[in-house]
Order: sequence, then C-alpha cells, then structure tokens
Amino acid sequence: MTKRLTIILCVSFLVAGCGGNSKNQKSSTDSVLADSAAGTKTPDSARENSNTISIMTSTDEGAALIVKNDCRNCHKEREKLIGPAFSEIAKRYGHYDIDLLAAKIIKGGSGHWGDASMSPHPSLSITDASVIVKFILKYK
Repeated sequence: MTKRLTIILCVSFLVAGCGGNSKNQKSSTDSVLADSAAGTKTPDSARENSNTISIMTSTDEGAALIVKNDCRNCHKEREKLIGPAFSEIAKRYGHYDIDLLAAKIIKGGSGHWGDASMSPHPSLSITDASVIVKFILKYK
C-alpha cells in the first residue's frame, strides 16, 4: 500500500511539473464559476473541461489535498464508490455551499447520499477543506 501511494504521489508531482501556466487555468475556471453564480449559461467549452478534469493530472491544490487525504478511498471522480462521485456532488451543490461542505468534510455525516456515512476528518483545517470543495465543484 505504501509503495502504491509513493508511486501515485511521484506520478502526480511529475504531471504537476508539466502542468503549464496555472494562472490561465484558474482565471478561466473562476470566470466559469462567476458565470454560474450570475445565472448565465456555462459555455460548451467549459462544460467539456469539467469532463476532462482529473485529480492525477491537475496542478490544483485541491487535487493535491484529495490525493494527500483519504478522499479517494470512498469517492471517485465520475463514478459512485462508497460515497457519491465528485461530479455528482458538483451537480447538487454550488459555490454558495463551500462553507457547508467544508464543515461536512471535517465533521463527517450521513443521510444525504443514502445509508453510507462519511467519516470525520478533524485534523483537516477549514481552509484545506474549502480548497478541496472548490476543486470538487469544478466537476460541474
């Protein structure tokens, strides 16, 4: 298990080093989130980008925190595992739910997605949990 985790981390660092200009990626994502918040229609190109987001290839800090923590033990990007897929979470929630979802990651909970409960993550800071949520919402 440790060897597998080491390999995953090494690959993610290598991929992150080849990520390109993250300022342009962030600004385009921010504009998509701003458009969604304003109630405007998301452009087709932004919708396609949400289908190509990958934790393993992203240079986003939220993706790194997901890899670092145990999120992927219960969640996949686009398929239900034990908990809901990140893409399903993004469809249900919006930017206005960041604080709620960050608190839910820290406190844990159950009943929102069926019988499975999410274990609490009390050692995770509210700032890091918010960064994770912001990344997950990019799957919208």
